Amino acid sequence: MATTKIAIRELKPPKKAGEEKDIQWVVDSFVLSSKKDADCTAYKIFKAVVESTLEDEPMTSTQLSKLAGVTRGATLFHLQKFSQSGLVRSEGRKYILRAPSLEETIDSMMQDMERMFSRMRKIASEIDKELGYEGRW
Repeated sequence: MATTKIAIRELKPPKKAGEEKDIQWVVDSFVLSSKKDADCTAYKIFKAVVESTLEDEPMTSTQLSKLAGVTRGATLFHLQKFSQSGLVRSEGRKYILRAPSLEETIDSMMQDMERMFSRMRKIASEIDKELGYEGRW
């Protein structure tokens, strides 16, 4: 089973809808960029992955780095973070969102989280019963 590490930061969505700000908001909400990312490298690479996915054209890290206008090393660094978060998957040497669109990717991640939390809740309930906390609250 693959390990997924998801971090979510609650941020206010952009006041005005727009591709650049909306994609940057998604990247920032998943804590995939930092203040050191002054050139918006994470955004550029993620946007390239989203575009290639929507065009049904998975791309290699080299292709994505050229499309994003950043180094291949930076691209590989961010692709690893995107993959660990569960947003992106690889098909051989090519990268693509985990689902055919960004919305479906988020939906899929939500389903995974609900399934995991459901299992954890069941075990937590069993622990509470074993420790005598059943029905206390």
